[in-house]
Amino acid sequence: MKGLLNVIVMAALCLPMTGLANDSAPDAPQDYAWGMHLENEGASPFWQIALPTQVYEQTVWPDLRDVRVFNSKGEAVPFALTPQRQPQRAPQPVTLKVFPLDIKHAKQEGQGSLTVKMPGGAEVHLAGDDVTRISQSFLMALPDGQKTSLPVAQLRLNWSKPAQNWQAKVDLFYSDNLKFEDQWYKLAENSPLMDLTSGSDQLKLNTIPSSVTLSETGYRYLLMTVSDASQPLALQSVEALAPADDFSNAYVYLPAHKEKVGASEAVYRWANPQPLAGLAITPGSDSPVLPVEIEFRQRAEDPWRPLTKTVLYRINDAQSEPTMLNGDRVQAIRIKGINASWGDTPPEVQGLRASQALVFIPQGTGPFMLAWGNKAAKPQAMALDMVIPEKLRGQYTLESLPVATEADTITLGGEARLTAVDPAERRSHWMTMLIWGVLVIGVLALLLVAFRLWREVKSKP
Repeated sequence: MKGLLNVIVMAALCLPMTGLANDSAPDAPQDYAWGMHLENEGASPFWQIALPTQVYEQTVWPDLRDVRVFNSKGEAVPFALTPQRQPQRAPQPVTLKVFPLDIKHAKQEGQGSLTVKMPGGAEVHLAGDDVTRISQSFLMALPDGQKTSLPVAQLRLNWSKPAQNWQAKVDLFYSDNLKFEDQWYKLAENSPLMDLTSGSDQLKLNTIPSSVTLSETGYRYLLMTVSDASQPLALQSVEALAPADDFSNAYVYLPAHKEKVGASEAVYRWANPQPLAGLAITPGSDSPVLPVEIEFRQRAEDPWRPLTKTVLYRINDAQSEPTMLNGDRVQAIRIKGINASWGDTPPEVQGLRASQALVFIPQGTGPFMLAWGNKAAKPQAMALDMVIPEKLRGQYTLESLPVATEADTITLGGEARLTAVDPAERRSHWMTMLIWGVLVIGVLALLLVAFRLWREVKSKP
């Protein structure tokens, strides 16, 4: 019995020591699922690389804590993660001058004809069967005092609240004068507008895509015609919106996997929760205009939460803007058509995530390796000031640092590292097993003592 107790005590001492020994082991490439060799030619105290898309898709942790850089000896080197480029403030909208125009429908050579009367007496003639759908027309011009060129990516229309649900389509033209009817060029065609209310919910689409630059010496005027309107548009003002920043420079696009697809409902997911800045959703070819409601969840086991109601569209070269988020973690989204279906071509979904540059100090010898994918990893990225001292930041900027070249992806520890357990959790498991082992052995020892006592009592006369 005494020997059994000694075994229990020795197990209690040795098993925690085994766990502690593993705690002190430094990071090694094989602790990570995948890696990528980095080629850097020339001498520089600092190097950088824009994290490839697959790193965002395959890391376990949304904060990228399981990203490392190793030298040729397998030693981790210091590094920092920093946004590649901060979005600039959006330019202020410019309010254009708006003039309602008189229109006159007529028949000419067996087809519909429409005459739009311009200020000063000039007329613009539109012909074709579709012109019978036009009910209103508006002329827009640069505001007084606008001396600089005005790039226009979108027009935002503001109107009085309609008495009932309203929707229409508009065509947009541009010109450099009001005199010649054959010098009007089409800018947008059949762009949808709507103002819908259902209970306490409202769905409003009041922007028109554009790609023109207005100026005093170039194209100065825009002409908009309204078609298929259930009632007149009470237009109050029109604002010109300059082009937004190019998202591809600041964000990476992460395609979502279609999990469930129906004619009017689809679920899209990412392998791990992603801190998304926005959602780029493109309708399919069978549904160029698609009113939808979007829900999301942060984790696979979470309930669905409402995100927004919007209108997706893709007409010619124009398409709906991304739905912007605030970096919230998103594991999946669910899209439902509002009184609409997409048939066999569901929307395509991509998540916009802030692009990160990794800046590292090339300690030791190359080639260096970027590694990622480790559930047991602890945060190791430093602040940029700890990698590039503040006094050197003027000389070594992200724009001037040399860029390491990516090579082929290689498998290191493999997918098993995606569920690896960190040392503290391992030690907790060891201690749990030890406690249960001691309890089981203690119970067996008590049973043995009870059995011996029973035999002794039974053996007495």
